[in-house]
This record gives sequence, C-alpha cells and structure tokens, in this order.
Amino acid sequence: MTTPADMHSSGAISKELFRQMAYNEKMAELGRISAGVVHELNAPLSLITSAAQMILREDDVPEFVREMVARISSEAHRLSQLTRGLLNFSGHDEVGGESDVNLTIDFVLDFVGFEAAQRAVLVSRQLDYSLPAISINSNSLKQILLNLVMNALQAMEQDGGTLLVQSHLTTDGRVRMAITDSGPGIPEATLSRIFEPYFTTKMEGEGTGLGLFVTKTLVEQDGGKIEVVSHPGQGACFSITFDALE
Repeated sequence: MTTPADMHSSGAISKELFRQMAYNEKMAELGRISAGVVHELNAPLSLITSAAQMILREDDVPEFVREMVARISSEAHRLSQLTRGLLNFSGHDEVGGESDVNLTIDFVLDFVGFEAAQRAVLVSRQLDYSLPAISINSNSLKQILLNLVMNALQAMEQDGGTLLVQSHLTTDGRVRMAITDSGPGIPEATLSRIFEPYFTTKMEGEGTGLGLFVTKTLVEQDGGKIEVVSHPGQGACFSITFDALE
C-alpha cells in the first residue's frame, strides 16, 4: 500500500496526482453527461405514465390488460421519481439544510438495487418512520449513504451476503443510521486507517482512496459523527449520528 509520504519520498507524487486528477475529471464529465440523459428521460416517462392512466380510465379494458398497464404505470412512476432524485443529487451541495432520513435511505437503496442483485446480496431495512428530520443537506446525506452502501456491497461481491440498513433514535435523542454487512470484516491494522485520505485496500485502478475520507468530512462538517465496528470474518457496521431537528 502506497501512502502519500511514500509517494513524496520516491518522487512519484506527480504521476499519482495526475492519475487521480484525470480520474476525477472523467467522473465529473460522466456526471455532467448523466445529468443530461436523466433530464431527457423525464419527458417519455411522463408520457408513459399519462398514457397508462388514460387507458386505465376506459371501461372496456380487459382485466389482464388493466393489470399490465397498471404495472407499467407503477414502474414508470418509480423511474420518474428516481430520475428527479438524481437530478437533485447532481446539484451543488451546501452545508446545512435538513433531510428526511428514511426517504433518503429508501432513495439510495432503490438506486443500488440492481448492484445488490448482481452481487446476490439480500438487502433489508429496519427503519423508524417516526424519526424527526436532521440538520444536513439532503444531497450530502445521499452521498454519505451511497458511499457506505456501495462499500458494503463491494465487500460482499465474492459470495453474496446480507446488507441491513437501520434508522432509530438514540437514548440521548439523536438520529442514528447504521449500515451492516456480512462481508469478511476489516482487519485491525486497516480499521485504524480507514478514514485516511488516499488509503485504500482495493486493486489498482478500482478506487482513489478518498471515498471514506470524503464521507467522514461530509458527516463532520454538519456536526455528525461516524463510527465503524468490525472484526475479521464477522462483517462490518458503519454508523452515522446527527442531531435531530426540533
């Protein structure tokens, strides 16, 4: 594992920084293109939903056709909500604001549903829907949860597994979210460095080592706290806690 100090001492820092800058620029350009594609998808999705509703209003539609059209309408509506969420996610982030924890969790888990299925990971939710809002920008919370959920899925891609996402109120009145996976766990030596910038255990080219560092920064800049508990062979649990809005 190459650290920033190692790169500096070996004279390799310029090459490594250039590689990371190029990768970040590629991801930024992909994000800009994706935002345009998502925007274009909204028009046909709205048309499909409207057409389906018009068909369902007819009296002489066979029942089996009505069931299929209702399914089409439901899926188009779900995709429309997802695209709107993605467009909001692509906007500029700001410190502060407020978020509905469970709506954000549902959005993120719906978004990664295909990835979870590809890895044969069973995703379950234990959410307290009576929770108050928390003081963090919704886009920031989406990014935090997306980073943690994708890390959990990637940890389990070899043999599948289970992913549990929970939300509840702590005894001191704070809102806590927990992402627990059944992966191989995190070695103690790695656990102590997991939030360091540029530290990664992934293969070359599979990550920049900034995901958990950015996640921790986003959590803490809005007054939150992030913790991780893990033992080799017993999976890992990342939890984030924020003050509840009154």
